Amino acid sequence: MTEPRLRALVVDDEPLARQTLRSLLEREEDVEVVGECGDGPAAVEALRAGRPDLLFLDIQMPELDGFGVLREVRNLQVPAVVFVTAFGQHAVQAFDEEATDYLVKPFDDDRFGRALDRVRSRIEDARRHASPEQQPGRWLERFAVECMGRISIVPVDTVQWIEAQDYYVQIHADGKEHLLRESLRNLESRLDPRRFARVHRSAIVNVGCVKQLRRRTHGEYALLLEDGTELKLSRTHRDQLQLLLGMR
Repeated sequence: MTEPRLRALVVDDEPLARQTLRSLLEREEDVEVVGECGDGPAAVEALRAGRPDLLFLDIQMPELDGFGVLREVRNLQVPAVVFVTAFGQHAVQAFDEEATDYLVKPFDDDRFGRALDRVRSRIEDARRHASPEQQPGRWLERFAVECMGRISIVPVDTVQWIEAQDYYVQIHADGKEHLLRESLRNLESRLDPRRFARVHRSAIVNVGCVKQLRRRTHGEYALLLEDGTELKLSRTHRDQLQLLLGMR
């Protein structure tokens, strides 16, 4: 069975940059360009309407920059994001957002090809870990975790929080810890975004287990969970969490 083509959205405020990306993508048999946008608000609208697999995203744009775009559509879980920019100083923040790659203009065909190979690998991994029965609007209800030759079933309702551990995630549920071989990003895409929220690049929490938000110095916040765990809340994820908690 042939894999579906990767649906790509190109976002850049420079028409020539959009044309260049489109031309490069149109050479690829497994990629379909489904839209172009010249500013952040248009990108948000297109992402909500089209749900692409792949987003080529400029950073510095009028009205809403690339990072602002991702904040607006965080619950949509775009599988692969490649930042494309003339500035190299945003790379650390881009990878904090779990970007698949970061292209600095001007780039050559070989560098673009390597970025696209990383995209294919990430999307293939996401598809491989998706549950066969998963349909839009249906979310993961339980984990099957293997340890010492036994498989434990962990209901999602019992999970307090989840943290990244290299190539694994550690699930904290009912006072116990379970290791699962899956990336945090892939797992996040399978969890109900109304119940689970990313609070840091390496942590997801069950919103129903949040007991307090504690203000720290310099505008930073920390989360206190019902089991006493305290986690850092990054500024990038604070607005979405406050929305889920009914604070906005």
